[in-house]
Amino acid sequence: MRKVLWLLLSLFMIAEARENPFESAESKTVGKTTQVEETRTDFSTASVTLPSSARILRSMTLTFQNLDGSISEEIVAIDQNIDWHQPFILSTQKAAIKETKEADSTQALVNAMKEKKEEAPKSVTLPKITTPKKEPDPLKFNNTLALSVNGNEISIFTQDTKVRDFLIADPYKVVIDFKKNNTLATQTLTIAQAPFVSATLGGHDGFYRVAILLDGHYRYDILPFNGGYVIKLK
Repeated sequence: MRKVLWLLLSLFMIAEARENPFESAESKTVGKTTQVEETRTDFSTASVTLPSSARILRSMTLTFQNLDGSISEEIVAIDQNIDWHQPFILSTQKAAIKETKEADSTQALVNAMKEKKEEAPKSVTLPKITTPKKEPDPLKFNNTLALSVNGNEISIFTQDTKVRDFLIADPYKVVIDFKKNNTLATQTLTIAQAPFVSATLGGHDGFYRVAILLDGHYRYDILPFNGGYVIKLK
């Protein structure tokens, strides 16, 4: 009887040595893998707007990830003048399919043969009628002071002498003072022709001031002409 009890106790201790004696070897999990769902989409287009101080696009840098996870850069030299008003669009372009090119060439050949068989009527060239370009009407402060915009230039029509000119920031304005004893009432003209936003006239003791509001950062030149002064932004 003691031998039987000893045998049963030994079998029980051996069974306890296993983590789970009732668990089959096939039910054990060797390892687990975690699948992270990719949330990126295929690239289509991207738009970039540069600040108003930008004038020359020197280069463009593309940063990308390789198959092995490393990061690389591709720099494209450009070095061209730009207009910061226009946003830059980066987009993909699919290469033309060879079969499509061949089909287009074949169709072009068929069309050429058909045109050769048919006599085309002689075309008559009519003289072009050109309409003279109408200059925009000047913006008048009064009968002796007016403004005219042409692209990045604005002309100030006045017979008065310029005393000084300077540039102020926040917001950007070109300020011109003209010598005149008579005081003028303050008034503002809306221009709304980029890069010019508006112009404000103000009277002071011994001079009057014209402040031209700009839509961004600029440098300028001011030159006299027969009838006033012209401001050229750059």
